[in-house]
Amino acid sequence: MTTNGMRPIHPGEILREEFQQALGITPAALARALNVSVPTVKDIVRERRGVTADMAIRLGRYFDTSAGVWMNLQSQYELATQGELLAR
Repeated sequence: MTTNGMRPIHPGEILREEFQQALGITPAALARALNVSVPTVKDIVRERRGVTADMAIRLGRYFDTSAGVWMNLQSQYELATQGELLAR
């Protein structure tokens, strides 16, 4: 939990729930569309890998969002999780 009482949200959770599941896109189809490997997409949606600048650009182009949206999600997640570690 963060100081505001909410858990940090990984960009993979947003990708999985708000885009992939909502639009019915499989990891394989998304990987093909983004020209990346299926394990890369699966790792992000399983919250095992973060969103890089390269991936943010790809996601932004595919979903017609800005790359900044994805980078902001990633940086907010990292700030929250690192803040938790430092607070211990």
